[in-house]
Amino acid sequence: MKDRVVLITGATRGIGKSILYRFAEQGAKVVGIYASSRERAEAIQEEWRARGTEIMFAQGSVTDPEFVRDTLQQVVSIHGTVDVLVNNAGITSDNFTSQMSVQEWNRVFQTNFEGTYNCSREALVHMERQGSGKIVNVISVTGVLGREAQSNYGASKGAVIGLTRMLARQYSQKGIHINAVAPGMIDTEMIGHVPEEKLENFLLHTNLKRLGTSREVADSVLFLSGDMSDYMSGSVLKVDGGFIR
Repeated sequence: MKDRVVLITGATRGIGKSILYRFAEQGAKVVGIYASSRERAEAIQEEWRARGTEIMFAQGSVTDPEFVRDTLQQVVSIHGTVDVLVNNAGITSDNFTSQMSVQEWNRVFQTNFEGTYNCSREALVHMERQGSGKIVNVISVTGVLGREAQSNYGASKGAVIGLTRMLARQYSQKGIHINAVAPGMIDTEMIGHVPEEKLENFLLHTNLKRLGTSREVADSVLFLSGDMSDYMSGSVLKVDGGFIR
């Protein structure tokens, strides 16, 4: 990945931060998008600057098409290309369907699905022009199998699976590879609100009987972004410890 230009959304915490670090370790030119964690972004920049690596960040919402368009244009104007897009930005607002508000549904769907669509659409303009590129969408096993009290989250991630496969079919013969990673229960800040009994139940039905790490997800994203995955298109790579229900 040395000197390849990689754009990562939701890049200041959890899985996104691990993905950013993994690419930076490989010598990529990394650009991160974040919505609100300016202090986190600055701390990451300072840490990598001390290592001799410059990390570029852009603050804004992936639900804002103009921000996304301007950011992609800026990246290309600075680096001349965008080789990899990792659509990682996502939120949850769990509730049972009968108790879920329209606002809860829309907010999750706009960030998780529309945000992925906005970033992919703009990146594809540049990737098609250069005749190459990789897009990796970070989804969830909830989008593959479904989970109780997560109808908005699961539906949004399931929609991203459909988008992944549709775009892969459309762009694969143009040198652009589009795939997805579906993490299971990963040990990040995002699971802090998950009740202990729900975690235990998840692990009970997971072959490896443990939480995954964000580094393990980042390794899979790295694989799908590199040359070793060149015969993969429209695939969903589960990184879930063998979750079975």
